[in-house]
Amino acid sequence: MSQAQVDATSLFCRLLDLAKPEINGQSLRDGHDKVAATHLLRERVLVLGKPLDWVTCPECGIETARVVREKSPDKIILHCPECIDVVASRHLRETYKVALQKFIPSLLNGLALSANGMKQIEPDLIWRLGTTEKQRGKPVTWYFARCLHRPEVASRLRDQIAAEKAVHSCVILTSSEVPLPAGSVLTEFDVRPLFTVGRVGQSKFEFFPDRQPAPGSQALNEATPGTTLRYVRGEAAAYIDETKYPLEPRQQKILIALIDDLDHELDKEALKTACGSQSQRFSPSKEFERNPVVYKAFIRYLRDDERYALIIPDDDRDWLH
Repeated sequence: MSQAQVDATSLFCRLLDLAKPEINGQSLRDGHDKVAATHLLRERVLVLGKPLDWVTCPECGIETARVVREKSPDKIILHCPECIDVVASRHLRETYKVALQKFIPSLLNGLALSANGMKQIEPDLIWRLGTTEKQRGKPVTWYFARCLHRPEVASRLRDQIAAEKAVHSCVILTSSEVPLPAGSVLTEFDVRPLFTVGRVGQSKFEFFPDRQPAPGSQALNEATPGTTLRYVRGEAAAYIDETKYPLEPRQQKILIALIDDLDHELDKEALKTACGSQSQRFSPSKEFERNPVVYKAFIRYLRDDERYALIIPDDDRDWLH
């Protein structure tokens, strides 16, 4: 894959992750992404948006100028309060946008999925693409989501995945950068940014042959992880400020139970059962007495979340301080 294709796919993802996936034509054609933009235009994955009637005057760079009329196929005439009549490039009023209605079918083509199995979960934000079964008995449900850095979008997707019972058999494709923000509800999911798994094409998103098969793409190659729970399940460890804290079996079970509680309805007795504790006076803080840093870092936010109020009894709350 050429560098132009790499840059084009990266630019495409940045546009997708905007709240409004649109860009000014002047910036697109004359900015530092000019080569990548030219590739996207050639692949026809960007389409013309609504032309602007008011633009920043290219002469003074301050006043807002009104588009008067077209002078030629490449030039327009503007009226600026300061500069009066100004001749400018037509690109100044053009806008380009990602055609989501064309892009989603290109993902389906890349995954060899039928449009009949595709479902839009959240308009213009989240899609269930369908299910593949590359290995017999091991189906994979594919999702695509934009703007996963927004907590409400990540939560909506996680709730949908839970409802479809695909928590342990899903792959999430996204235009967002990973790792996702600290505390994201999708921390332990297999989230793969598009620019790492393939390249954008005119009618088909061309996946690399292996489609990045290794699970958990959020766990990128990090010299030392920062603060994260993504290694709780696999390594029985939590990282806080780039320091690894090994977890005892019961501590690991507590954190996994909280991570897997998709409905936020886990009370103290349910947590006790999930952890396999037989203690008559079960207390999360007691379980973490030999690992207080982890308890303070990852249980404190639960204490402040009303949905988990029953998990942290008063004596544990006092212990936090």
